[in-house]
Amino acid sequence: MNLKKIALNILLGLSVSLFIYSCANQGYPTGGPEDKTPPKVVKTTPENYALNFKGGKVEIFFDEFVRLENINEKFVVSPPFKKNPIVKLKGRSIYVKLEEELKENTTYTLDFGDGIVDNNEGNPLGEYQFVFSTGETIDSLSIKGKIDNAFDELPVEKSMVMAYLNTHDSVPLTTTPDYIALTDSAGYFQLNNLREGTYKLFAIVDGNKDYLYNGPGEMIGFFDELIVPSAHRFEQLDSIGGDSVVVSRATALEPNNVHIRMFDEENPLQYLTGYKRPRREKLEFEFNAKRTDSLKIDFVGFEENPDWFLAEINPTKDTLSFWITDSTIYKRDTLLAALEYLKTDTTNQLSLFQDTVKLNFKDKKKAKQSKKKKKKQVKIQKPKYQFSFKASSSQDLHKNIAMRFDEPLAKINYDSIHFYQLKDTLEIPAEFKIEKDPKNLLQYNFIVDWEPETSYKIDIDSTAFQNIYGIYSDSFEGKITTRELEHYGKLFMNVSGVKMPTLVQLLESGKEEKIIQTKKIKSDQTIIFDYLEPKTYIVKIIEDRNENGVWDTGNYKEKVQPEQVYYFYKELKVRSNWEVEDRIMIPASKEVMFQSHDHDDECHDPNCDHEHHDHDHEAKEMKKAIDKKAKKNKRKK
Repeated sequence: MNLKKIALNILLGLSVSLFIYSCANQGYPTGGPEDKTPPKVVKTTPENYALNFKGGKVEIFFDEFVRLENINEKFVVSPPFKKNPIVKLKGRSIYVKLEEELKENTTYTLDFGDGIVDNNEGNPLGEYQFVFSTGETIDSLSIKGKIDNAFDELPVEKSMVMAYLNTHDSVPLTTTPDYIALTDSAGYFQLNNLREGTYKLFAIVDGNKDYLYNGPGEMIGFFDELIVPSAHRFEQLDSIGGDSVVVSRATALEPNNVHIRMFDEENPLQYLTGYKRPRREKLEFEFNAKRTDSLKIDFVGFEENPDWFLAEINPTKDTLSFWITDSTIYKRDTLLAALEYLKTDTTNQLSLFQDTVKLNFKDKKKAKQSKKKKKKQVKIQKPKYQFSFKASSSQDLHKNIAMRFDEPLAKINYDSIHFYQLKDTLEIPAEFKIEKDPKNLLQYNFIVDWEPETSYKIDIDSTAFQNIYGIYSDSFEGKITTRELEHYGKLFMNVSGVKMPTLVQLLESGKEEKIIQTKKIKSDQTIIFDYLEPKTYIVKIIEDRNENGVWDTGNYKEKVQPEQVYYFYKELKVRSNWEVEDRIMIPASKEVMFQSHDHDDECHDPNCDHEHHDHDHEAKEMKKAIDKKAKKNKRKK
């Protein structure tokens, strides 16, 4: 009987277990909706905005587990420490150990940026700051603004904005700033909890994190004027329904729209980085940066003719080449040359420097032939003068054809160049010109007044071009077909607000800045951009102060700001056989274009209610509302 009872219990238990298992496996749990709630600070030790803080450690507690994201890049302390604090996770808290003695009567800001996120979904806490004072009060002034790259107006993220109470010009080079802040991804910054005073403001990309500007290699920007931050308290009218209003206090902190344009300075250091003799007739000297002075060469052991060379400068102007024209010089395997050029000395000043270098050339082809015993005589190839001529089946009507030579050109024999316009089966001689490119020793332009939808033929004989060594070019034959006139569009752009020599650049819309055409103007006028490909364009304006036709960077030592640029991002869509008209107005100043940060201007003084950007306007509106209500109440009485 007992055995039957035991067996029955076992069967019953198995049945219940199978039922529960089958119910539990009806489906997989979904986990619920995605958690998008950021972590919350529930407690801090000491409390945020604590007074008379003696240092040691700060601990911030959260309602969930958090993690630190790129905290080494995002976390800054203002005023800065010489030794960075230690920031660690500890359960549901962040532990900050201060590694050095604090200054007396100073307000410190521990700025975590957006480096605190929840542990599971990575939801950011937001721009979080912990503030404390070593004195009896919290300093509550601030400076806000935006940092852009001066060349392309793009925001500079993670640039360090530095404020100095010492207003000497040398401070960014020699002194740790009094307050610092980092820019966000949109280039905005906010220096908080400043004490009263007059400030000098800079921004740098601090590569080595030493809080100093170390010259070219680090971007810099500076504000021309000294800044005196201020707090303006005023009253404003808040409606609570019907005719009821409440007058509340508000505080406006200024300035809140400082704009700094960052730039890379040209490298003032100048020195020779290398030299070589890549071929028997050519010497090359490489410098670390663009140079403006000439290089003087005197050969040791013999007297050279003053016209022994032709100089070639590369586009970046950091390499200077000498094509030797005198055969008595280039036939020497070894040349000993005394150089004289400007070089930066130990005081960072350019001074005349002299050096002697040896320039050897060894003919590799002859060396290989001498090592090999050949049974039959090798025929020596006659050297040829090489050039390129880019004939195209879609030649643009407004462009010349670039001719690139591999050695300096000495002579053009126009009788050996035959250029025809093709009409049916006829070859009609057509006019052309060949002109040297003023910026390139080895480039010439083949210039034709092209007719649309027309075919051309060019025959270049082997005696057409002769280089400085008496070698003639090879022959060339090609055909060219021009585009139809209807392929192009035209843009009429009315430009107003011109205050100085100005460059108006038409750019192809895209990630890279591709300049299509540039026009120089000095007054308000309508510019015509013609022969445009059917594409989308934008306009860039450069205020060309020195009228050199290019954008120039700034120089802090000379207190020169980079030349001002303006982008007009309205897309100008040009179609084939179509004319587009538009207008642009150059702002009176850059500040007109700058918009304040769209974040709330929160006052960081616990005694403040809040602040407002346009407090003067708000105060006037409040006064009008109060006067109106007073008149209404007077009529009721």
